[in-house]
Amino acid sequence: MNKKKTSKKHDFSLKEMQLINLKDESKFKKSTSKDFFKNEKLVAEALLQCLIDNDTEAFMEILDSYLRVNRTQIAQKADLPRSTVSLAFSSKGNPTIKTIAKIVHEAMIMRK
Repeated sequence: MNKKKTSKKHDFSLKEMQLINLKDESKFKKSTSKDFFKNEKLVAEALLQCLIDNDTEAFMEILDSYLRVNRTQIAQKADLPRSTVSLAFSSKGNPTIKTIAKIVHEAMIMRK
């Protein structure tokens, strides 16, 4: 029985997309990710939404970006192995809520 090839090159390219100009840009607020991460309430809402949506990968990405911590220091202060902290923020990690709580607690103390 002959096997059929299923993989094909995509016919779609972002380079081929037509640019759209907005007529009235005044309605849009210009912001940066720095602005987002300065607002603890927005970060908390985003983290909660990730939990509601069962999107653990996005949760850890947002948390990692928000904390911006030295993982070695956090590991020492939280009394966790550095590998546990690094693995917690990796795509292969599956940290417990206790591990996340320790990391967040120590990171917030360090930020002050």
